[in-house]
Amino acid sequence: MKFKLIVTSILALLALNACFATSVELNSSSLNVEKGDTFSLDLLIKDAPETWAIENGISYDEDIINLTSITLSEICNAAPLKEVSPNGDISLAWFSDAPSGNFTVATLSFETLNRGNTQIELNPSLSDTDGYALSTNVTNTNVSVYEPKPDLVITNVSIDPLKKYETNTVLVTVKNNGDFNASAFKVSLDAVTGVIDSDVEESIAGLNIGESTVVTFENITLGPNNLFDIIVDSEYAVEESDEINNEISFGNQPTENSISAVLSCENDSVKTGETFDVALTLNDLTANRPAKAVEGALVFDSGVLSCNAFEFQLDASEANETYLENVTINSDNVTFSIVDGTIDENTTIAIATFEALAVGNSDISLENLVVSDVNGYAFNNVNETETNVIVQGPDVSVENVEVSNPYYMEPATIKVTVANNGHQTVESCSVNVYIDSDELKPLTVTDLGVGESKIVEFNWTPQKSKTFTVVTVLDSSDAISEENEDNNQNTTHCIVTENSISAVLSCENDSVKTGETFDVALTLNDLTANRPAKAVEGALVFDSGVLSCNAFEFQLDASEANETYLENVTINSDNVTFSIVDGTIDENTTIAIATFEALRAGTPVISLENLAVSDVNGYAFNNVNETETNVIVQGPDVSVENVEVSNPYYMEPATIKVTVANNGHQTVESCSVNVYIDSDELKPLTVTDLGVGESKIVEFNWTPQKSKTFTVVTVLDSSDAISEENETNNQHTEQITVTERTVSMEIYKKSETENQTVASVKVSGIVEERQCSNYSAYISLDNLEAVEVNAIGETTNWSVSNNTLFVTGYNFSDYGEFEIANITFNKTNNSISAIISECALSDSNGYAFNEIFTSNKIVNLKSIENIVVDSNVSDLVNESALETVNNGEFNITKIYFNNSDSIWIPETVENISFTNETLDAMNEAVSNLENIDFDSITSENDVSDIMDEVINNTVVVSNYGFDISNITQETAKDGNNAISELRFTATNTSSKGFAIIRLPVGNLEISEIIVNNGTDNITLEKDNIESTIGGYRLPVDGILEITLIKDPEVTITFSSALPQTTSSSSSSHGGGGGSSYSSDIADDIESKVIKNFVSSATVIYGNEIDENYANQLRERVQNAEGFTISGNAVIVGGPLANGFAKEYNDQFEMPISNDYPGENKGVIQVLKVQDNSGNIVKSYTIVYIAGSDRYGTLAALEYFKTLDELPEGPIMIEWTANGSVVVEELI
Repeated sequence: MKFKLIVTSILALLALNACFATSVELNSSSLNVEKGDTFSLDLLIKDAPETWAIENGISYDEDIINLTSITLSEICNAAPLKEVSPNGDISLAWFSDAPSGNFTVATLSFETLNRGNTQIELNPSLSDTDGYALSTNVTNTNVSVYEPKPDLVITNVSIDPLKKYETNTVLVTVKNNGDFNASAFKVSLDAVTGVIDSDVEESIAGLNIGESTVVTFENITLGPNNLFDIIVDSEYAVEESDEINNEISFGNQPTENSISAVLSCENDSVKTGETFDVALTLNDLTANRPAKAVEGALVFDSGVLSCNAFEFQLDASEANETYLENVTINSDNVTFSIVDGTIDENTTIAIATFEALAVGNSDISLENLVVSDVNGYAFNNVNETETNVIVQGPDVSVENVEVSNPYYMEPATIKVTVANNGHQTVESCSVNVYIDSDELKPLTVTDLGVGESKIVEFNWTPQKSKTFTVVTVLDSSDAISEENEDNNQNTTHCIVTENSISAVLSCENDSVKTGETFDVALTLNDLTANRPAKAVEGALVFDSGVLSCNAFEFQLDASEANETYLENVTINSDNVTFSIVDGTIDENTTIAIATFEALRAGTPVISLENLAVSDVNGYAFNNVNETETNVIVQGPDVSVENVEVSNPYYMEPATIKVTVANNGHQTVESCSVNVYIDSDELKPLTVTDLGVGESKIVEFNWTPQKSKTFTVVTVLDSSDAISEENETNNQHTEQITVTERTVSMEIYKKSETENQTVASVKVSGIVEERQCSNYSAYISLDNLEAVEVNAIGETTNWSVSNNTLFVTGYNFSDYGEFEIANITFNKTNNSISAIISECALSDSNGYAFNEIFTSNKIVNLKSIENIVVDSNVSDLVNESALETVNNGEFNITKIYFNNSDSIWIPETVENISFTNETLDAMNEAVSNLENIDFDSITSENDVSDIMDEVINNTVVVSNYGFDISNITQETAKDGNNAISELRFTATNTSSKGFAIIRLPVGNLEISEIIVNNGTDNITLEKDNIESTIGGYRLPVDGILEITLIKDPEVTITFSSALPQTTSSSSSSHGGGGGSSYSSDIADDIESKVIKNFVSSATVIYGNEIDENYANQLRERVQNAEGFTISGNAVIVGGPLANGFAKEYNDQFEMPISNDYPGENKGVIQVLKVQDNSGNIVKSYTIVYIAGSDRYGTLAALEYFKTLDELPEGPIMIEWTANGSVVVEELI
């Protein structure tokens, strides 16, 4: 102890912060040791510098383990100072040769005392050679002392057959999950609810570690809601490691076997007075659950049967333990009960004897049946079967009801078919028919034999058009005793409609002259003898201004013998009222003839009003189709055939040409023509001597004084001076849109010396019909001084203020293209500009020209205020060629470069930047021409490939507020030409903006460029600055430049001549479909859709094996190394060999690996890709064909060639001896 105090003192005096991290630990961090065993642990020090002193103490649970010895290691045993105590304390010190690094201090030996868990905790202190304390990381050791014991558990319970109220066998499986063999124990069943004979138990001799045994409990009777506990080692004979898992509850509900109670009859039909027996049998009983008692009631129809006897068939003796036998026979039932010893098989319980009293059929059934087993429990699942007996007699039924000719007010026949389905002849049977609530006269069927049918016919005249309910009843008084009384009635529905008739007016002539007479006949058609007409009345109506009626004569034989009671006619100025009652009209009949005289020209209609036709019973016909007639009374008929407005421009004389036609039958001597422009009337004109079928043109002069849409109304014969056949075609209305012509004012350099520039201001677009007489212009100057102005006009003037030249002139007349001023400037600098900032023109009447385009061709970069050109770009600009143009909505600046390239920029936004990037984009499009071989066209497929390259090399030069997307192309063959349509969408994301796009088109012929603005297709014009939607240019050879200002859909059509004629086909790339494919495509690809896709795609491989597979799709294939996917592609092979397979593998639904989809299996997958990397959004399709091995890839590739179209989801294929077989298809 003295040494320990010395070491402790030294450590305490010299302890400082550690310089090293030293570990102190036992050689195991955890141990499992059986109770009674011993174990040893080494005390280790690791990563230690030279260690001058070591002191360590340990602690643990002394109830669980005990330290028995400490043995120092060789190095520590050599320490000059050392002390070891029995409680585990170790103290060591060195004066030289101190240990370092990793070394063992001592071996500690323990014995285990009791079951439990404890931790051996270390408490070390270390010091280096300088006396500094070492910082230590201490790891303690966990020790678990276990005592082996058995652990009995119930792993399964099964019951067979699991039937209630029957004896069952319960099988209980017990297992020893412990680590010690179990001695003898018991397993018991303890009832909780339900029926068990008693609490039972079985003994088990023992159970070794890990073994299971099945304990069998026999003859266990279960009730309907049983629940019992199963307990293993119920008497706690075995000490277990876990005593709380020895019990489970079991409550699976048993089912009950069904039995059947069957009534059976020896005869299914009998005659009255005869007797017959009915047996009651219990079936499906077994010895597992015998029956003992039966009680219930036998029920029957007392009107048809009576029961004479009921005898039990059991051996009812006291020796057979019979306790009860009781029967009570009543008029309509028999109650019975019997208790017998044991009924454990199919058994006839009783036989009832019946007598047939009357014709009919009776069900014989069971009620309140109770069957009990030998334990007194009722059978709950009893299937009862009744029987039926027919007492023979007649049986009448309505077999069919048919209504013929069901029309309003026409005689109809109701045919009723009556059948006898019984066993006796029917002497007489009444038949009643009810129509809704009305009864028809009853009829009778007589002598209706067995199996015979007869038809009786009822007469009925429907007096309404509707749906009637027809009810037929047989033997309504129940005079016949029948086998079945339930089939004597039938209900059907009959729809009654009314036949139509027609009243027709017909004329002998369709046209007449004035003064002539003609006849019009009134005919009634479609009448029949089923419903003849008797009376007709109404009115004949006509135009009294054109016709008069001279006579109206009935054509019927109106005699008293023919029962004619009425004949009346009244002729009025514009109508004839008439009425007649005749005997019978039952066929197509002319009722009357009216004679008319033509008074004047016109096209009158002769029609019927208030027509009433009645039948012989006085009922009106409600469905009468009336046909009017039309007569032309010949005369003239003027009409406006056409109105044409030529030259409809603002403030220019226009001509309105009105074509007047005579479509009538007489010459027009004179007809007035009036034209109204909105509310203003032009001076009327007259057409004369307009012959039949002739047309003439009259011309009105009009000068529109507004730009707008005018309503032009032309009226003929406004005073109705002409009597015409048709007065409704004398007016014509048309909309005329008046616009103003666009004129231009341009300033350009006419000549130039070193110090002076002569400029000219030129006007163009003035038409002779509206000549220019006045002008003025403000011209902004930069580095220019005006020294002389020669201007046109009787009065001219010019002045300069604030670097702005003002020029004006009056009182001249000129048109076409002409100069209004020549201006001489002195130059103060070679970078000059003269820009028209304001201008005005007016005509000889003083009206201003409102649509003036300006063009400035003397421009320097400084004067272009809205476009900022980078300084390093401005050096490349040909400033002398700069031009600005105003189209009425915005300026367009034309910038030309020294390399002959140029760009036209629409100034639709402010602060437009022209940078190096803009210039680079222009040059990129030009250089991209070298990427495309435009001379290798042999087929439309080559053209399609070229169009794909055009898309890939398209460049957006300048973009303010536009998204360019969905760029696709489709190429089709037309004769010896390939027609290509390249489409894209340009969406303007701001209210203003523009986009300039360059396409390298080489020598492709541009047929047309169409933009759709959402409503209309508009054709873009080359170099058109007037368009406010866009235009196109060819700035350099082979470059198409499209400028878009609004957001249209763009379609560019190209035409390319082909060297030979082949069948028509098409190719579609970038998202479309087609039916053309390249010549190198494999012949065994069956589908045109698949061929076309492979034709449009690059087939990419990664190694030699996959290259061979790829060549099975097409001859031209691509190595993945160094290639970039920018269009449709087929990736052949997996991620280990193919770089693109590795790149896209995780983006597919089924990533491929050596393990998935597995041996000899491959997958076909499709991925839609959208490339947003550039200004143009490209979309294309990648097909991935790969497997876990080469056979999997081959299987997928072979199956791909058989597809009709690209799959929507992955398809897994397996290579077999029979070829490719589909394993899984995900749609």
